[in-house]
Amino acid sequence: MIKLPVTVVLAAVMLLGLVASGTAHAVRSPHAVPPDDIESEDSGLHLLREAAIAGRSRKYSGTQYVTSWGASGAASAVLEVRNIPGKGLTVRAAPSGPSEGPPGSSGSVRNAATSGSVRNADPGTPAGGMSSPSEAMLEVLARNYRVVAAGGGFACGRPARLVNVLRADGTVAARYWLDEAGGPVLRRELMDAEGRVVSAGAFVDLTLDPVARSAAPALAAGGPDLAELPRLAAGGWRFPRALPGRLELFAAHDTPPGYLYLGYSDGLSVVSVFIQSGMLDEERLQGWHAERRKGHTIWVRDPAGQETIWASGGHVYTVFADAPADMVDAAVAALPHEPVPDLWTRLGRGASRLLSWVNPFG
Repeated sequence: MIKLPVTVVLAAVMLLGLVASGTAHAVRSPHAVPPDDIESEDSGLHLLREAAIAGRSRKYSGTQYVTSWGASGAASAVLEVRNIPGKGLTVRAAPSGPSEGPPGSSGSVRNAATSGSVRNADPGTPAGGMSSPSEAMLEVLARNYRVVAAGGGFACGRPARLVNVLRADGTVAARYWLDEAGGPVLRRELMDAEGRVVSAGAFVDLTLDPVARSAAPALAAGGPDLAELPRLAAGGWRFPRALPGRLELFAAHDTPPGYLYLGYSDGLSVVSVFIQSGMLDEERLQGWHAERRKGHTIWVRDPAGQETIWASGGHVYTVFADAPADMVDAAVAALPHEPVPDLWTRLGRGASRLLSWVNPFG
């Protein structure tokens, strides 16, 4: 039986809590910033880093609303978040009833909304990635994009500094609203190449405790959580160091009961991959639907396409993402899948079954 870590189950809940109605198309941001408003070509990264530090070192609480759009629809959720320095980020999803999770040989997992709160939300969750992107994610971000200050604005009724994340061609890949009072990220939007918002998260209310003047927030520089790579390789694990869309491996470790966790990011988006030995019990995939992609069968649960599961080579692969749908699709396609039988193999199997019916003693 596959039992997902609570932070991973929470990622699913965040994308499934409240499914938005209407079309499946992403929406254009009403907060476009003209190019003339960009202040500097290199002043944005340190602002974003300061907000990330505040997201971990300052005490605050509030409510976030997150939405992702995909080819089949949109999925949204309301989250209650609270950060206590030294204890970590606590996230509570709005209850939405029990939910079946991705099983291995048998069994299921409960909806995290019914099991209370989750501490130390990882960057793979919308709350973790939006409020306090990890230093590893910021390092990857700096390699893949330009981060520029883009003037001022408001979010959650609070004055904010705007930061744009630009692709090599100058188009906006993401926009951040950073609290001017030294708080966490207030709002984040991810855009596709057409300028449409494909993922958005924002505080709708925020209570930020004052910080003592004598206390200076600090954060170790750190780096990718890859210290266990040699041990994992010695144990026989093989996995890609990068996925399409400039997704770099920034975390890899095993977790009980027998999972391998792989975290990939381009600095903005996160694709979390969980691998466990076993067979997929498709009968327990209630709430999931099968899709054929390039001859392979995968199972998808949310209309935004952020949650997928499939079996290959005696392992079950589960993907939870906070990323544009096309990036998720490409990442899923790049991971192992059972080889597609060619025509003659399929015909041979059919002939063998036919002969067994004709001659049951053969």
